[in-house]
Amino acid sequence: MLRIDTTGAKHPASVLLGGVNNNRWHDDSLGLWDPEAGHGVPDAVEKTARAGVSSIRYPGGTQANLFDWKRAVGPLDDRECQVDGGNGTPRDSRYGPDEHMTFTGETGARASIMVPFANETPADAADWVEYMNAPAGTNPRGGVAWADLRAANGHRKPYGVEHWEVGNEHDRPEQRYWMSSSPSEAMQQYAFGGTQRQLDQPVGTACDHRDSASYSNGSADSSFQVHYPPVVEDSQAVYVDGEKWRAVDDLEGAGPDDEVYTFDPRTGRVAFGDGTHGRIPPEGAQVTADYDSGPHAGFVDFAAAMKKVDPDIDVLATWAPITSQSGLGDRSFPELMADRGERNAYDGLVIHPYTNFRRDFGDALESAQQGHDWHMLGEANATELVRQARKDVRRYGGKGSYITTTEFGALFFGPHDASAYPSWNTAMSHALYMASQWARWSELGLPWAEGNTLVAEEPQGLRAVLGGAPGFAYTSEAVVRQQLQPFLTGGGKVVPHQLVGNPQVSTDPTDLGSSYDGLVGTTTVDRDGQLNVLVVNRMSTRAADVTVVPGGFTHTGTVTASTVAGEDFTSFNNLDHPDDVRIERSERQVGSTAFDHTFPAHSVTLLRLDPAR
Repeated sequence: MLRIDTTGAKHPASVLLGGVNNNRWHDDSLGLWDPEAGHGVPDAVEKTARAGVSSIRYPGGTQANLFDWKRAVGPLDDRECQVDGGNGTPRDSRYGPDEHMTFTGETGARASIMVPFANETPADAADWVEYMNAPAGTNPRGGVAWADLRAANGHRKPYGVEHWEVGNEHDRPEQRYWMSSSPSEAMQQYAFGGTQRQLDQPVGTACDHRDSASYSNGSADSSFQVHYPPVVEDSQAVYVDGEKWRAVDDLEGAGPDDEVYTFDPRTGRVAFGDGTHGRIPPEGAQVTADYDSGPHAGFVDFAAAMKKVDPDIDVLATWAPITSQSGLGDRSFPELMADRGERNAYDGLVIHPYTNFRRDFGDALESAQQGHDWHMLGEANATELVRQARKDVRRYGGKGSYITTTEFGALFFGPHDASAYPSWNTAMSHALYMASQWARWSELGLPWAEGNTLVAEEPQGLRAVLGGAPGFAYTSEAVVRQQLQPFLTGGGKVVPHQLVGNPQVSTDPTDLGSSYDGLVGTTTVDRDGQLNVLVVNRMSTRAADVTVVPGGFTHTGTVTASTVAGEDFTSFNNLDHPDDVRIERSERQVGSTAFDHTFPAHSVTLLRLDPAR
């Protein structure tokens, strides 16, 4: 039985839960953008709009952690390269902030922005806010008139971006960059800034942090750059194939065999001689460095500088561990900020509550059913992570501070064997996971949310709304997003409900338990007075017969239903069979009070009832 109390109200119903992370800006945002035409690829624009994506994050997550926005504005020929924050690879800047805002405008979505923390400064972040949000003709920070530059680049009207994050997943050990390997020390550095010793770090260039960039090609006047400037003056030691060379102020006075270099602590640039004034590092020799990276500013400095430009924006912190390895269970970021008198320094906290199959269950699937069960067990754990983070923010955060997520989903991170369920990442199991999360975010009162990701790297689709270019397959997730638009955009209020006798699904024992709820749901009364009942049946083979009791709601007696299920929980859409998962719609008379409804196996169902006038 599903009991609904429409006379109550838990909180307002958000209209921004259907956002998405766009996790790659480079390569024209994986083919979403047509640089010659100056607009989004029409097919991608149409499908993104059809899926009802409410907001799109830019420039992304891990890969964007070293992004420099100033290199990505202005004429294309004048733009500079970027470095990939995930693997250190050089990347292009063709899809910049202006291109992203054009794409979001074409699709009807808003934008959120992730401001890189590891390589940017509070001044850089504040300049970005000014570029995006200040009216042309104003110059809040003095210096470069960034709003006028935006206007000169063809966009006079301010973009009005409201949601800004600082950094991405720096609690994760692999995304610390200049920060300490200790979670507690790194959290302090993220919050308040600091300096950290770097040891035996291969050097690179401004756009290439791969180890291969640290090797000399034997040319004269070669230069390199340490990864994380600025550098504390005189703290550096530079080595060529393990031999320490000597720093000098000027190479002009050096002889041809002198093993010397010059160093700029502001930029981290290491410059070698030409064979006449200073020895040339031998071809194939690796250049490494020890140095103190810093001093760096912290989140509080970023947030203060950004809010000074535009007090109306939300600036969100991103230190929210989801594993003990990254600090879960230790003193939290909200607790640290409260202890330091900074509970009001952040408007919200972002968490990425990913289900990581390799971490949580194992690296090989024995069957499709096991893969399905892992999705649902992981979804419950992800919800609990968000619930606990919300509790923490409510206890220690300032008035009005909130929790949200800009990446969520279920993935194998790293090598794995999914041959027993090859379509796991785009099948109904995945769509049920995402729909369950939207229902949970509705119940928890998240004001906005973004899942991962908008477009896949491969044409056949990977954990994405759309498959990769050029076909942009309309995935099962996209179909469900389209189906749920009345709920996701209807506004109004979330009203209490209770699933009485919710069936439990038993699984093989795992570290995350051995059973999960068969049904997940949420109920809203939207701004037009319609009752929306969202029910996700996660049972892979069993339908659920449920009596729906809309307490306090007198309706017309007609229920409109939309259902997405496919023939099987493994059903999916791709370019070869684009409509295996689709929306089925129906309407029936049920009387004016309680009624029975059958929710098919592996289905997402939205019931809508009009109020009696």
